[in-house]
Amino acid sequence: MKRRDFLLGGLGVTAGIATVTSGSFAMGQMMSGGNDAYRPPLSLQDYALPALDEGTSIQGKQVFKLTLQAGESQLLPGLSTETIGINQNFLAPVLRFKKDQTVRMEVSNRLNETAALHWHGMILPATQDGGPHQAIKSGDDWVAEWKVINEPATYFYHSHTHNHTGEQVWRGLAGQMQIIDEDRDAELGIPHQYGVDDYPVIITDRAFDKSGALYYSNTRMQKMQGMQGNVILVNGVADSVLKPKKSLVRLRLHNASNARFYDLHFSDNRPFQLVATDGGMLEQPQTLNRIRLTPAERADIIVDLSDGKPVSLQNRKGYGNLNTGMMSNGALDTNFDIFHIEPSQAEKVPAFTTAQLIRLPNWFNAQGFNVDIATTRHLQLDMQMGPAMMFGSGGFFINEKAYELNTINEVAKANTYEVWELRNPSITHHPIHIHNTQFRIIDRNGRIPSAAESGLKDTVIVHSEETVRVLLPTGPYKDADNPYMYHCHIIEHEDAGMMGQFTVT
Repeated sequence: MKRRDFLLGGLGVTAGIATVTSGSFAMGQMMSGGNDAYRPPLSLQDYALPALDEGTSIQGKQVFKLTLQAGESQLLPGLSTETIGINQNFLAPVLRFKKDQTVRMEVSNRLNETAALHWHGMILPATQDGGPHQAIKSGDDWVAEWKVINEPATYFYHSHTHNHTGEQVWRGLAGQMQIIDEDRDAELGIPHQYGVDDYPVIITDRAFDKSGALYYSNTRMQKMQGMQGNVILVNGVADSVLKPKKSLVRLRLHNASNARFYDLHFSDNRPFQLVATDGGMLEQPQTLNRIRLTPAERADIIVDLSDGKPVSLQNRKGYGNLNTGMMSNGALDTNFDIFHIEPSQAEKVPAFTTAQLIRLPNWFNAQGFNVDIATTRHLQLDMQMGPAMMFGSGGFFINEKAYELNTINEVAKANTYEVWELRNPSITHHPIHIHNTQFRIIDRNGRIPSAAESGLKDTVIVHSEETVRVLLPTGPYKDADNPYMYHCHIIEHEDAGMMGQFTVT
């Protein structure tokens, strides 16, 4: 299908919404000390439904066999790109399992390099977390096993290799995980049939040279804004069209980009229902017509397509580090399409009308905390400025310290609650991810967050000159020797030092 045909089918409203162009991106790369990026004309492609892996039941455990492998993928028309992936050449299958199952991840590293595989958002023993301390050498195997105590939601798994997370994720070492409860979803009227009315929307951006090779820069200036590209992929495919089987769909929006922020809306500004964020359901659906996702954040939304009209999910320019501080880059900060939906053949089903989803834990309210607070931690997000910023190799800190593999920065007590105060005096925004917990946001600069941020989270954006407080449970697992991470999820910032470690005792 040609883009023109799709637009004539009913998306004239997208006139003036420009896709990022090769020329503008080249300008941005020149500003960052890189080479010109290539973007050939793209024709519309079918939506790519990722392979689904539900594991194999063996002796009471759900066993997943995951191979880290290298290969070639056609990400641009007529060109071959060297990539890496999990059980495939680029990206990974969607892993699906249930709360209270014991899962066993049998990981084989068949890459010619060391890698680590992290289960983002999971509450689990530190030795199973898949951080930089669980490195898997080339040719080696590693097993992670834990009982699933997280709530049903959309999660993430990806490389977490010491000093190489950014480029390994960029090359493809990442995928989506889902903890599901189909019975509960059916009772609530929430779409839950994979590939029928429940669709992953894994959003990434990439840059290429004219040979089709992935372009990745680790210059100091590139690290400042994080690696961002001029080709937008959904589930590994550019400019795709979803033809849903039903008129009510759940889209599991997932920002799997290294550094790009998204301000998402539909081309006709239609409303949708936000039902879940990183770690689970909200108490009530929130009716929105736009949603912002920073790197690693997820959001489950329900969209009514019963009018049968084609529509595009789009990004609105103006949000993220491409327009803040000294690294402002209008060449890359543009409006563009994410993907398209053509629902004319979808089966008509009843609208979503549920008003109450779940009850969240009553940890705090406007009057104060309903749980005992073990401690309050203060974390400041710092960036080195001046000549050292331009020519140094690191320059990103938390509490004035860069990440060190053998340094424990914080020690928490198991089965307690803590307040973490995250302060960002730097010139750019930082999405902060904390391992082994699902927390809730208390306030932003003293103000209660919106209802859309009221649910369980594992990643929170801390804007420039903002202080965010979160309330987090430390989890049940004790280990005085093996740490968990907390870090900026602009992955180039993480690799450059904006990361710390904590143990739970």
